[in-house]
Amino acid sequence: MHLFLHREQNKAAVLVNNKIYFYGGISEKTRLSDFFYLDVSTSFIITSMPWVNITPIMGLPMRTSSTACTYGEDKNRIIYIGGSKIVGDNFTAIFDITNQQWSTPKTSKNFTTNRLLIQCVVSNNDIYVYGGLKNINDMIKLDALNLNWTEFSPGPVAPIGVQGYSATLINNSSILYIGGQPGGDVQTLPYSSFDKLSIYNINNVSWSIVTTSGDIPPSRYDHGAVFIPQYNQILILYGFPISLSMPIMALDTVNFEWSIPTIKNAGGPTIGLRRFTSILIGTYIFIAFGSFNASGINSTNNFFLLDVSQKNNYQWVASYDPTKQLQPIPTTTTMPSATSNSSQSNNVSSIIGIAFGAIAGIIILSTSAILIIKKYGYPLYYSAPKE
Repeated sequence: MHLFLHREQNKAAVLVNNKIYFYGGISEKTRLSDFFYLDVSTSFIITSMPWVNITPIMGLPMRTSSTACTYGEDKNRIIYIGGSKIVGDNFTAIFDITNQQWSTPKTSKNFTTNRLLIQCVVSNNDIYVYGGLKNINDMIKLDALNLNWTEFSPGPVAPIGVQGYSATLINNSSILYIGGQPGGDVQTLPYSSFDKLSIYNINNVSWSIVTTSGDIPPSRYDHGAVFIPQYNQILILYGFPISLSMPIMALDTVNFEWSIPTIKNAGGPTIGLRRFTSILIGTYIFIAFGSFNASGINSTNNFFLLDVSQKNNYQWVASYDPTKQLQPIPTTTTMPSATSNSSQSNNVSSIIGIAFGAIAGIIILSTSAILIIKKYGYPLYYSAPKE
């Protein structure tokens, strides 16, 4: 059941140990501080899901448009960073899953300005957060073990989309940024294009641009992005501005080629959904909450499941099965053509015919020679007379 859930957007969500934890958000312009999780260790249908409310009695700070990541040896800590009107000591908050305790750690830097509509990426207990400030495209990194912040200059090719983008860790060495907008949610502003994407190299602390190919989708922000590592594929979901023809797009992270995946049936959210949760759980993409308006109105608490168990042959479903497995990707095998087979057969027949003909010829000549010798008493050859 989800009777306590509001129609909301901008929630921070993260998957840890078969539980999706949700914190904060906004509902019809009201900022929220609720904290709950969805248990995905057992089967369920989307009309009746195993939600558990764990909001502390003493309450939590209201937090919206923030980001959440897990870290620690067992990924047993959730760190929440930034958000609308979240500065100072509350800029970072940590929930320890093991002992079910909250803390507001003292870090090396006290941020006094908002960083919102951001995404964090974790690599070896270093947490990277890009942008979040209008037209300010810097990168900040938190050493989660020592709680030290480091700021990096943006460089000449950092993405212009500093809010509402998606960030995906690839090969534990690079972060791929897709979409976003410069801040302010002004529809006439330029958005980050999808034909050239920005990559941040963690090891070299540098930016680069990769050119994409294929069915390149129009620019968007406030979208969802789900990485399916077994397929080397990122699915880009919905977002703003509305794209009627390409609400869901696939990017191959090996050759950076865009394609339109096949979805076998109708379903899913209404076109134009933005600022929603999208998380890969097993062989499903779970989509929850969101809005159709940036100001916090016209929010929703609808839920959807996209079955991605077969690559590029997806379908909307109403039930979740945690035991379902990804299907093996079929390999392409080149078979000899019918023409080749026919030619090979003809060649073999010709060779066999020639061989039999040669043998028959030898037999006839040998038989003739024997008959001549028997009749004339000498072999059939000429010997010149001796002088």
